This record gives sequence, C-alpha cells and structure tokens, in this order.
Amino acid sequence: MKRSTSGLPLACMMLCASATLAPAAFAETEMIPVTGSLVTSELTGTVTVVDLERRMLTIRTPEGPFEVIHVPDQVTRLDQVKIGNKLTVSQTEAVVVDLQKGPSAGSVSVTKETVTERDPGRKPGGTIIDTMTRSGRVEAVDKVNSKVTVRGPTQTQTFSVRDPALLKEVAVGDGVVLTYMRVIRGEVTFK
Repeated sequence: MKRSTSGLPLACMMLCASATLAPAAFAETEMIPVTGSLVTSELTGTVTVVDLERRMLTIRTPEGPFEVIHVPDQVTRLDQVKIGNKLTVSQTEAVVVDLQKGPSAGSVSVTKETVTERDPGRKPGGTIIDTMTRSGRVEAVDKVNSKVTVRGPTQTQTFSVRDPALLKEVAVGDGVVLTYMRVIRGEVTFK
C-alpha cells in the first residue's frame, strides 16, 4: 500500500471543503489553526473473491500479495463487483487542531457524521467521508514548562507543546477543536 503524508495546508484545504459539516454554533467563533496533518494511502488490485454475505473482497495486488478488504455498509453496489474486476481504493486521513476564541468557545462535545457520495454511471464507485469533531476547553496554561491542560468530553489531559510560541495566544477558557476526517474513495473497473 502506497502512503504519502503532508502537513497543515492540505489538511486545511480538505477540511475547508467540508465546512458545511461544521456545527452552526461555531459561526461567531474565531478559529485559529494550530497544527494538522494529512496521510493518504492507495490500494489497487484484481478482485479474486467476492463474499457478499460477509461484505468482504479479496484482491491480488500488482506486487503479488493478497489483501482482504471489509466493505462498509454504505457501499450499495457490492453485488456488481465480479472476479477479475480491477479495484482501486484510496484512503485519506486528516487531523486539524484549532484554537477557538469568541462567545461560543470552550464548549465540550463530540460530534460524528458520515456522508456517502455515489458516482453516477455504470461502474460502482464513490466516496465515504467520516468526520469526528471533539471540542474541549483550556483549563490551565503553563507557559514556563510549555504545557496546556484541556478538558475534553471524557477526560482532562495535559499536553506538552513543542512550539512555545503557540501558547502566546492561549488563555484559560479558550476552546480547542480537534477535527478528524477519513475519506475513502473506491472505484471498480470492469474487465
């Protein structure tokens, strides 16, 4: 499986493209990007086994090894995939951490959403986008030791901050938002 990584700019572009997924409560809140990352991997091969009951595909990659893929329930055209078809699946994972300032900052919550987009046309293909947002509140800032304590939905944790300059903007009561997005894109080419 091929992998590539990138930093904040690509992750921000990807998340900005999904801005409609963000809760309306953040409308009056200033979001300050702090850090982020993006990882993409791709798997291509020829379908050798189709198990509709277990929603599993086995493919043989060009390098020779077999890969077993669990097909999510959101995929509705699995029955159209046949042995010998070529399958390409890419997965992109992005994480962005933002600092919130404003009247809506500091709420503690978790939201999850899954969106499925099906490609029109004859061959099966489409995109599944899973988004999870965890919001927390800054409880303490230790600028001398470069640490920040954040209360999240399930626990309070203290984090070391690599770049002490990031703490210049942080104050007790500010919000911290971590957005995780996974985009899975698949396409079947008939033999």
